[in-house]
Amino acid sequence: MDIEHVRSRFIKHFDGTTGFIYASPGRINLIGEHTDYNGGHVFPCALSIGTYALARKNDCGKMRFYSLNFTRFGMLAVEGPANEFTNVPADNWCNYPKGVMWAYTQKGYTIDSGLDILYYGNIPNGSGLSSSASLEVLTGLMLKDTFGFEDLSMIDLALIGQYSENNFNGCNCGIMD
Repeated sequence: MDIEHVRSRFIKHFDGTTGFIYASPGRINLIGEHTDYNGGHVFPCALSIGTYALARKNDCGKMRFYSLNFTRFGMLAVEGPANEFTNVPADNWCNYPKGVMWAYTQKGYTIDSGLDILYYGNIPNGSGLSSSASLEVLTGLMLKDTFGFEDLSMIDLALIGQYSENNFNGCNCGIMD
């Protein structure tokens, strides 16, 4: 699927012009899994497959999410401040970007408008190639850029993703993921 197709789907689902394009790679650990949070050595490598998003602020005050990978869920709209987001099992994949937004607020950042976000990824889910981490880092970068959180480094974004996955999604992953 090329970016022009993704862009046209964004326009279709969100009625209007597109936003900015973001990308985040998947990763593989060349010396084994589940070692970073157990104190072991890691040797990660970025892949040429990953997660992509188009995003823009909206005036409706809602976070509106759509995934080309999970079209059966349709568009998910979440209202209310991000610091009040909760993990809702029915929201499925959307709990990962919601968790990153929640984590930003837990770290003292303010998300002061709604967003329209269309996601697409070509990392096979459940393959051990960090599809959730790719989605979280992508969302973190998009929030940093969209809301002007210039003081955050890429290391900070990784730590926010880990905090989100540990505390919002309940997965005891390490920083590599």
